[in-house]
Amino acid sequence: MMAFAGLALLHLMGSVLRAVASRERLSDAVRSPSSALLALGLLAASALGGAGLVLASALLLCARLTPRPPSQSSERLPWLVLGGLVVVVLARPWVPIYWDEFVWLGKARLEALGFGAGVSAALDPAQHLVPPGYPPLWPLAVGWVSLGADDLAVHVAASGLLTALCAAVALEAWWPRLEDAAGGRSRWLTVAVLASAPLVIVHLRSSYVDLPVGLLGAAVFGFLVTERVPLACAAAVVLAGAKDEGLAHVFAATAGAIAVHGLRSRVLQWASPALLGVISVVTWRWLLHSRGVQVHDHALHAPLVEWTGTFVRLLARHAFDVWSWGLSWCVVLAMLTLRPSRVEVRGLRWALGVNLALMAGALVSGPERVRVFAESGTLMNRLLVQVWPLGALLVWFVLSAPRPPGRAGHDVLPADDQAR
Repeated sequence: MMAFAGLALLHLMGSVLRAVASRERLSDAVRSPSSALLALGLLAASALGGAGLVLASALLLCARLTPRPPSQSSERLPWLVLGGLVVVVLARPWVPIYWDEFVWLGKARLEALGFGAGVSAALDPAQHLVPPGYPPLWPLAVGWVSLGADDLAVHVAASGLLTALCAAVALEAWWPRLEDAAGGRSRWLTVAVLASAPLVIVHLRSSYVDLPVGLLGAAVFGFLVTERVPLACAAAVVLAGAKDEGLAHVFAATAGAIAVHGLRSRVLQWASPALLGVISVVTWRWLLHSRGVQVHDHALHAPLVEWTGTFVRLLARHAFDVWSWGLSWCVVLAMLTLRPSRVEVRGLRWALGVNLALMAGALVSGPERVRVFAESGTLMNRLLVQVWPLGALLVWFVLSAPRPPGRAGHDVLPADDQAR
């Protein structure tokens, strides 16, 4: 119950901040799962000390100055489905059951020593946190939702609730378009794609961060598509602070949103989440450098271009492993071969392509030890877990595409885009 109370307090804090900053009604902010992300982003900036002041100010300024979008209340979200998701996430042993969980949950214990203790430990080379220099937000968030308790069961529950929160935020981001595209065929076939991906179910019930990162990346894209830029900014700050790959997801979501909306005069608004993500990463890397913490695993070097072919082979070998993914990536690949008749499909293609290109670039330009891990470990499957939410959305929108009138293959724009 402590983890539930911690999440409720976090959400209430974010709702009040959002109502004040963006001039929304408090009742609307409370109904929106993404309100908790604003609190997480500001708490993360506060934990960085004076260096986080720029990030916190930029986040509040974005929430204050960006034009308020048309009201899209979250009260019609499928709350029963989300409640069932929480049950599935928490229906597991409340102890670490996968090797990486010991790392994430071990760092969450540091917050029992006081607010921001995890940041202080990560910036102290003598503490030898593994891996050195890693973004600290996810274990910090687990510690905050646990209300500072040094209790492993509470930490596991808090991690599960945060994963469910990320799923709820992604659903909120896309719900206006998902409802518009809802159809019997798309709904059940997309559920079948989900059920045929065992690895996603495993990550859903673990304390790993890969699925939450993918869900938040999809949320940034969805909020930009539906022109709720302040919510995209809050999700981008959390995303960039949770994992090094988070910034790549923000860039990919920005590219997808520009593909949907086009290069209009408001392109700076679509780029504001990416700007906040860059501020978050630069601030953290500057703190690491100033404290003498060496980043080894995610440092960039001269690219080993000839390894690109190996990346493609590894990606295909893992994606088409039916024991891990069933037929889900086969279905996604089939959807990619069809001509888009919904504008969201074009954006999802761009987001997937940019995401995979940035992943390949990071591995090709990364240290040799990471490439060896990719060849012999679980890294590629984790990257696939991160982009899986975009693949699931692609299946949904392709299968729900109406037959366009007139010329075949003509893009069908959403009603609000047609009105413009």
